[in-house]
Parts: sequence; C-alpha cells; structure tokens
Amino acid sequence: GRNEPGTGEINYPFLFGFIDNIDYEGWIGCEYRPAGDTIEGLGWIEPYLE
Repeated sequence: GRNEPGTGEINYPFLFGFIDNIDYEGWIGCEYRPAGDTIEGLGWIEPYLE
C-alpha cells in the first residue's frame, strides 16, 4: 500500500539491514501517506534509529 512502511509487500527489516551491511551513509527518503496523524505515521521508524 501507500501507507507507512511495513504495511505493504516490501520487507523493510531486510532492506534496511542490507543497506546497513553495505555501510551506506547517505540519505534515504520514504514517500507514503500516514494512516493516522503525523506522530503515529512516524512510529514505524523507531526500531531503526540508533
């Protein structure tokens, strides 16, 4: 879908793990429509922040 990462077909844990393993240090953009408000819509990223 076009909602938060993790609600569609893409395996984001695998994808972000792969990007981390290749030592990528650039920016990553995520375009989606939050299902709820902005704060709820950003909650998916918390497990990936260090």
